[in-house]
Amino acid sequence: MEESVEAFSVLQRVRRPEQPRFFPIADSPEGLKELLAESCMDGTLRSHVAMVQDCQPFQNGDSNEIVDRLRTSLGYLVAWEAALAAGAVIGAWATPVEPQVHVESPVAVQSVEAEPPGALDAERVLARYQLGSFRPGSTVEAQAGTYIDLCFAEGFAPASVEDTFDRRLTNAVEAVTRFAVSFAWLSSKVPGSRKVLPGPGLGDGDTWVEAARSSRRWSSEELAGLASSDIGLGRVEDADTLILMVSAADGVYERVVPNATPLRGHARRGTAAEVAVQDAAATWGLPDFVMVPSVERKGRGVREISDGLLIVGGRGVVVQIKAREGVPGAPEKESSWVLKQLAAAAKQISGTVRRLKTQGVQMTTGRGRSVRIDSPAVNWIGVIIIEHPAPPPNLAITTQAGATPVIALLRRDWEFLFNQLRSTHAVVGYLHRIGTSTPVLGGEPERYYELAAADAAASPGPINPSWIRRGGQPCNVPLLPAAPAGSDDDKAHTMVRIVLEDVATSLTGPDEWEPWQIVLASLDSLPVGYRTDLGRFLLNGLDTVTTAEAGATAWRMRTFIAGPDQDQLGFAVCSALTDHTRAAFSAWLQLRHHERGKGTDLASLTSVGVLLTPRTDGYREWDTTVQVINGDPELSTADLRVYRDLWNKRS
Repeated sequence: MEESVEAFSVLQRVRRPEQPRFFPIADSPEGLKELLAESCMDGTLRSHVAMVQDCQPFQNGDSNEIVDRLRTSLGYLVAWEAALAAGAVIGAWATPVEPQVHVESPVAVQSVEAEPPGALDAERVLARYQLGSFRPGSTVEAQAGTYIDLCFAEGFAPASVEDTFDRRLTNAVEAVTRFAVSFAWLSSKVPGSRKVLPGPGLGDGDTWVEAARSSRRWSSEELAGLASSDIGLGRVEDADTLILMVSAADGVYERVVPNATPLRGHARRGTAAEVAVQDAAATWGLPDFVMVPSVERKGRGVREISDGLLIVGGRGVVVQIKAREGVPGAPEKESSWVLKQLAAAAKQISGTVRRLKTQGVQMTTGRGRSVRIDSPAVNWIGVIIIEHPAPPPNLAITTQAGATPVIALLRRDWEFLFNQLRSTHAVVGYLHRIGTSTPVLGGEPERYYELAAADAAASPGPINPSWIRRGGQPCNVPLLPAAPAGSDDDKAHTMVRIVLEDVATSLTGPDEWEPWQIVLASLDSLPVGYRTDLGRFLLNGLDTVTTAEAGATAWRMRTFIAGPDQDQLGFAVCSALTDHTRAAFSAWLQLRHHERGKGTDLASLTSVGVLLTPRTDGYREWDTTVQVINGDPELSTADLRVYRDLWNKRS
């Protein structure tokens, strides 16, 4: 049951990752204590641990039949594990039940006594009998009347005829199932995220490789030639992988772009492709920005509102997926099919956008929340995703006519963008930036790196002098990083994703879901290039404040602001969560928001603050507190004096 313990952990960062986690079963309190000391249930809830302790086989029986059966079944598992460790093998067990002896007159059966049950080796006596008036040559026949059961013979002592190895095995399987269901039910009562699932496909260590260490053994001349080329980009395509040679600031790298992830085998290709497209956006981005396909009534019929939408902030993407069913034909035939599907999908996108511009629509997010979308206020583009087992190579595509920009992508390229940026806000921003298809279907990864190189070479924009006067430090990163997001420090980058997940799954009712979308979009607007640094700051901050001296309150704080009209994002870590520290955090965020108003109208500005405070009760690693300030907080002179004394004095 190791997988159950792993799956139901509420810790995002395991305290002792070198220790395996497993379901402990012991035959004594001392044995259980030793197993728990190995951190075998690290990250599970206290209620999980209490349930495991109460159902141990050494516990005394009580009036609860189910609990007693669980204890007995766990005892079987302990015994079987010990038998296997001792080298035992499955054997046969004979249980005489009603052996019978049949004779013909004048012979009479005087008695038949069954032997005790036991292991069945080469042969075994099942019963002993006595006959009367027996004469040589008399017919004597017998029926064994015996159950033959599989078991570990050593120590097997059935309590009754019904107590068979098969019955015990059935009870053990039932016990494991009950624990899994109970663990899931208890975990479902915990607010917040329990685990961020890794995306499918290759890991970052496999997709971003320094070319000098590549198995392809590039020569120094080849690498030097690539680095000195105009765009610093090369292409190598294998049967199942696209490899881009990228000249970055610190050297030449291989960016491996694997084929699209496998589709679910039990569904039609079109349906499975829709699920895969949504999964990619929800796994590497946030499911809150993924709107699943929906239908609405139109006259006597119904119509589907696209194959899904992405909406983050004021930008949206209408998605249409075209999947090739059946076996592909000749390249000319497949090229014709793709072009025909692109034209049809572009018309569908235009119709969907016209509908969305007419009035708002009720949609369901990838998290299952029903939200009202003010779709007329959203800036829309369309994306056509081609799902094809063997896309025709070098297929030239033209700009689709219509008022809405449309971009054609292979599903591989859709997954590449989300894996590269790991941010819905960043992917949607990129799609709005390009606004049109590449000249050749499947050329999106190369275009991405051409734009990434242009970003890296661009001169930084001017910095607002007031930010520096307030102690801010200028920091410039390209909007499109060359390295996949998190490849420099996956642990730190994942920390930011975990915090976003915590915010997304905070205790909010249906009436708060729509405004919460705005908060999430604001936090996800943090540029990808800053996230690793922020993740390190949060991880180090939690480690530091956790060791604060008794009676002292430790703080670590950082703000990000990308432009005068952009939302200000504040992140803080504090050693304790109390009414006092909540008020202090609120004062800090209000002060930082107020300070933006020097020469700027606060009425249109927003600041979002996230506070992490460590926990030590095992419930989860930290509490996440969110505060949002819109417009002018109208701080009084007295408020400003107190807040500045608290937060602007330098030691």
